[in-house]
Amino acid sequence: MPFVSVKELHDRTSKILRTVAEDKPVFVTRNGKPVAVIRGLSEEELEDLVMLDEPAFKRSLDEAFADLAAGRVVPLDEAIAATKDEIARTAHR
Repeated sequence: MPFVSVKELHDRTSKILRTVAEDKPVFVTRNGKPVAVIRGLSEEELEDLVMLDEPAFKRSLDEAFADLAAGRVVPLDEAIAATKDEIARTAHR
């Protein structure tokens, strides 16, 4: 059942969703042309999709890639050390 029409999707939704739950994607067609794909989705994937659709997250991700391309990055161990130093400084105030 890799391809179903919109009518079949309407009439057999439960069966089609069971197929999708078995990690078998289903392609939905209208007038014989593909219009959508239905596939399984884990909670982690849902989180990722929601985050990627969030405008603020998209902007942050774009800025991060721009920083990387421009060389405005520091090694992770340096960033961790700087963060620990900052935490130690603010804890003693």
